[in-house]
Amino acid sequence: SDGNQPLEITGNGMPSQKTSSVTTSGLSSAIDAVLVAEFMPASVVINHEMEILQFRGSTDLYLTHPPGKATFNILKMARPEIAFELRNAITKSIKSKTRVSKSGIEMKINAQKSRIVRLESVPLKIDWEEPLLLIIFTEQEQSEDWQDKNSLGKSNTAAQERRIKKLEEELLAARADMLAFVHEQEAATEELQSANEEVVSSNEELQSVNEELETSKEEIESTNEELTTTNQELQTRNELLHESYDYAEAIIATITEPILILDHKLCIKSANRSFYKKFKVTEKETEGSLLYDVGNGQWDIPRLRELLEDIIPKNAYFEDFELSHKFPVIGEKIMLLNARRIIQKTHQEQLILLAINDITESMLLQRKEKERLEKEFNISQQDNLKLENAVQERTAALEQANEVLAEKNVELERMNKELESFAYVSSHDLQEPLRKIQTFAGRILEKEEHNLTDSGKAYFVRMQAAAKRMQTLIEDLLAYSRTSTAERRFEKVDLNVLITEIKTELKDLLLEKHATIKATELCEVKIIPFQFRQLMLNLIGNALKFAKPGVPPFIIIKSSIKTGRTLKYEKLFPEKKYCHIIVSDNGIGFEPEYKERIFEIFQRLHDKSEYEGTGIGLAIVKKIVENHHGFITATSELGKGARFDIYFPYL
Repeated sequence: SDGNQPLEITGNGMPSQKTSSVTTSGLSSAIDAVLVAEFMPASVVINHEMEILQFRGSTDLYLTHPPGKATFNILKMARPEIAFELRNAITKSIKSKTRVSKSGIEMKINAQKSRIVRLESVPLKIDWEEPLLLIIFTEQEQSEDWQDKNSLGKSNTAAQERRIKKLEEELLAARADMLAFVHEQEAATEELQSANEEVVSSNEELQSVNEELETSKEEIESTNEELTTTNQELQTRNELLHESYDYAEAIIATITEPILILDHKLCIKSANRSFYKKFKVTEKETEGSLLYDVGNGQWDIPRLRELLEDIIPKNAYFEDFELSHKFPVIGEKIMLLNARRIIQKTHQEQLILLAINDITESMLLQRKEKERLEKEFNISQQDNLKLENAVQERTAALEQANEVLAEKNVELERMNKELESFAYVSSHDLQEPLRKIQTFAGRILEKEEHNLTDSGKAYFVRMQAAAKRMQTLIEDLLAYSRTSTAERRFEKVDLNVLITEIKTELKDLLLEKHATIKATELCEVKIIPFQFRQLMLNLIGNALKFAKPGVPPFIIIKSSIKTGRTLKYEKLFPEKKYCHIIVSDNGIGFEPEYKERIFEIFQRLHDKSEYEGTGIGLAIVKKIVENHHGFITATSELGKGARFDIYFPYL
């Protein structure tokens, strides 16, 4: 038979070939049964999961049960010598769907015997639940006795060479299988990558689907309950339908607006009570009559004819059509007409539902209101004329004020130049004599010390101190003036970096006074860097200057971004964001009554003999805060330290 053709299974479960027909004689059947029983090769039937479904022949030589949990996996039951070739044969047979054989496989029986076996994997062409394979094991050669190496060296050498050749063939086959596996792995990796992307998107969809399913489950449960009652409800629908007709007629009868139901010939089928009452007609003369003939022809209105005969057949309805008509009995009426064409599918009848809304009274009120508004409009026009004259007069006054303001601006520019020249004089001409006074007084004290009396020395020391205070005052005045005249360039600055630089600059002074600065929750803000640096230096300097005797200064600086409504300070806009900076200390504090006064220039709460200073430091702080369009407040109690709150817009 052809070795590459799959076997077919006959009705009795035995393999057969289609090349010859099978006789039905008893002799042939008996011979076949003996041959199958005595000479059938060892074989098993497996599925693609490698699970053994049936055994045929004696398979003890090739398959054994491994220790541990029971299994029918053929690869776990196969002897180690044939397991590798068996896996390759099964894999290739599954992929190619053809017969695959492996021969020349040496299998040791014991220390002295070995057998050469051959195995085949054959796909079974059978209508089954799953694809099946027939694995056939056959012995190729007679067993070979292993003899002592010293006496049969040549025989052993031949066996070894055969073994080496077999291993080389297996190695070449393994390499080929490995190369094919690598290619398959690369293709599988690409598929997995694309599949992973699909899984990620599918996962998101599944999450939403799961949520929808949870809600749908509840809906389905309620729907099932509704469906169980729907059948019962359908049985009563016919009765309810008749009741609904009666109900609709009752509604039409009770509506305050006149309503008519016309047939396709514009004859009145029915009308409600409001129609009879409003237009002074009876039910007897109305129902069944042509609309235009009702009430001695009072409804024979040309515009109404156009609506009902031309517009309704084309558009199926019209809404809020205003119609004015003078009736012989009730006088002139202004009405809003609404009509809709209705087709009754059951009776195949076309009807027109006509609703009439009497708006006579409301239209009269509107006319009166219109007349009143026109009168008020005329009055408002007169008022507008007066207002325009007033605006022109005010505009002239503003133009005159602008001219005065322009002159003032020129004067302010001149004063600014004078201030700049004064600053120059202060920084050079005024400070130069002070520096000379300090220098010469120092030299006299140094060189003429033995010629001066103690009182003379004291006078020179006081003169140096006075000159130093004068120089400090001039420098503070210059700093205060610069806050008004200097260029205001806003930059984004991290307050953490700014405070770190200030702590580095004041390192020696902080160590001398054993002071601590704790800066927390500081944010990034848009400020004028050099001015804000001066502001923080002045506040920290004040805290160090007015520390309690014997108590190390402890300064806390923190900030936050909040809305004006959250900060609850009356001068802030509620919806606007502000940067709120708090600087607090544990110093001597001050009386609450001085919380505004301390920001005024040259204001001192202590004598200069107690604490040094010029009284300008906090005035400079307030000026810098104002340059940032902000506000500053101070709160304190005597002996309980001080707190400064700074608010400025967060840009």
